[in-house]
Amino acid sequence: MPRAFRVLAAASVLPVVLSSALAAQASPSRTGARRAGLDVVHYEFRVDFPARAWPDTIRFEATTTATRRDAMSLSLDLAAAMHVDSTYVNGARVAFTRPGDSVRVALPKGSNDTVRVAVYYRGLPTDGLIVRRDSLLGWTAFGDNFPDRARQWLATVDHPSDKALVDWIVRAPRTHRVIANGELVEETPEAGLAGAPLVRTHWRTVRPIYTGLMVIGVSPFAVLELGETACNLAERPGCVRQSVWTSPDRRAAMPGNFARAGDIVAFFSTLVGPFPYEKLAHVASSTRFGGMENAGAIFYDQRLFVPGAISESLIAHETAHQWFGDAVTEREWPHVWLSEGFATYFAALWTEHAHGDSAFLAEMHDIRAKMLKSPITVEKAVIDTTLDDLTRVLNTNVYEKAGFTLHMLRREIGDSAFFRGIRAYYAAHRHGNALTADLQQAFERSSSRQLDWFFDQWMRRPGYVDADASWSWNQKTLQLTVTVRQGTRFAPYRLSLAVDVTTASGTMKRVRVTVPAQRLATMTVPLTLAAKPRAVLFDGDVSLLGVLRQ
Repeated sequence: MPRAFRVLAAASVLPVVLSSALAAQASPSRTGARRAGLDVVHYEFRVDFPARAWPDTIRFEATTTATRRDAMSLSLDLAAAMHVDSTYVNGARVAFTRPGDSVRVALPKGSNDTVRVAVYYRGLPTDGLIVRRDSLLGWTAFGDNFPDRARQWLATVDHPSDKALVDWIVRAPRTHRVIANGELVEETPEAGLAGAPLVRTHWRTVRPIYTGLMVIGVSPFAVLELGETACNLAERPGCVRQSVWTSPDRRAAMPGNFARAGDIVAFFSTLVGPFPYEKLAHVASSTRFGGMENAGAIFYDQRLFVPGAISESLIAHETAHQWFGDAVTEREWPHVWLSEGFATYFAALWTEHAHGDSAFLAEMHDIRAKMLKSPITVEKAVIDTTLDDLTRVLNTNVYEKAGFTLHMLRREIGDSAFFRGIRAYYAAHRHGNALTADLQQAFERSSSRQLDWFFDQWMRRPGYVDADASWSWNQKTLQLTVTVRQGTRFAPYRLSLAVDVTTASGTMKRVRVTVPAQRLATMTVPLTLAAKPRAVLFDGDVSLLGVLRQ
């Protein structure tokens, strides 16, 4: 995590050592940035919902604790529609300004110290915190911050490069319960105005997360406990407590595929590293996404909470994000594939683990087909350095193309080097940030190979392979050769091509041949054969990103 100063706080933050490759990859951001000279280490959000039928005004207190190098002001992102009443710095009331969607306060003279800024404000957010009337539940409220919508209701540095601990202290009617990131500290009955019954709920994280993942859910929940899962496979001692939070009328349909949630966490914990957070709740919510990977509290579209609607694949995808996207977060938005590409491929890895090779290859085939149909595949690179509008940050490039690229890399360097690189990358950057160069460096170390060519052609170029392949048999030399023609639509790619050879005796042998980045290339297949093969099949392991005619 590239911070100005290391933090000492009530909960520990694991140190992260960043490589020189990361610094070399830094470039001016078109999509926001952290605050120069400041590092936010903790947020405390107090949210007060009124004890009435409809929360027409919600009161907020957002307290930001930051380490300072030499900054003389702090600008927090906050939508102009939220009404700021007052601001305090280190307990003293100070003046503030409201330039655009922000609130700015001057800081006292000083350097290399810690500052604490509190902002008191109110309003009814129109985004970020989704407050809705419900004919059965009265009203519900759900945070839905991705990618930069926390600012619509929370005063924060709303960028993934500045991760922090967070405390949620929420007062809501006794009819509702509150779910949030972290571990539950208390649920305490209180009396509101005119003695109205409220509950004060406090959640606290012990691991830093970025603002896009900082959420609450407030609803008359029915909770199904999934119990203690993935025991001895978490960062914290013991097991990973999992649960499903849904509306009372849909409680009977659970757990459905959530019955596999414990197995999914155990699988990823074994494959990557210990589960990073305090617990894992699966929540029916008002998210605009099918699922949103909020740290320790995954929010799903509530309409999916019917029998069979939430697939194992969706649960696996969002759970994989707890490691990739949450614990290891892209430092800049053009590298969001480090989140979405990983979740896409790791959901497929779950399929491979749970349902076998045939199901896995079918899923990879579907991922590739979706990528090939998308116009953005030929318009933009996966790492889109021109990105300046975060409404376009998610697309098939960062999901399907990036996920399939990880699959190709696994075939290129082999399972042992691939998963060793994954574990090293995760261990080096967990609870911090990373860029693509960090991942490349991990794979280069694990495979003892230079991989610039791989990341350049698949991550920094638009397009895909569009090629023709054929084979021929030389009876005199008893050699099988493969010819690949490419480059008519996109520049030629260097490829690792699977060749399945059915021998004259009927035995199938698979070998890989390296195809150079040339328009026309002929390679000898490294097999000893006594006679002409019965058949030759290319890309039988579905590991070529593109179209291969044969």
